[in-house]
Amino acid sequence: MKVSSAYTRLLVSDIKACFLFYKDVMEFNVKVENIEDGYAEFLVGDMKLSLFRRQEMAQLIGNTEKPDHAECQDKVALILTVHDVQEEYQKLTHQGVKFTAPPMNNPYYGIKTAYLRDPDENLIGLFQMID
Repeated sequence: MKVSSAYTRLLVSDIKACFLFYKDVMEFNVKVENIEDGYAEFLVGDMKLSLFRRQEMAQLIGNTEKPDHAECQDKVALILTVHDVQEEYQKLTHQGVKFTAPPMNNPYYGIKTAYLRDPDENLIGLFQMID
């Protein structure tokens, strides 16, 4: 398979809230803003992140009979490598973001991590390489 580009698409129930979260709180660069039609796209480092309405995707693939939410463990996480996890943690906490736990070191993998959720409950991990 020859892939010319790839990106992450989050299927969300509240596209406006998620768009504002990624634009204003996470401060990602907006590439496409088409909220009325149910689509938005950001440039995040060397990756594209798009938002798409969950219900519309279910209709497109013929999956509307399944529940849109179920209690379960996370099946996907958006991982962002940052320069300073503690700095980002303090900045986002000041903006009202709730983290699942405070930043922690993982010496086995040589990283510092912190996890948070967007308005649609998608898991986001902030990673920093440590020496």
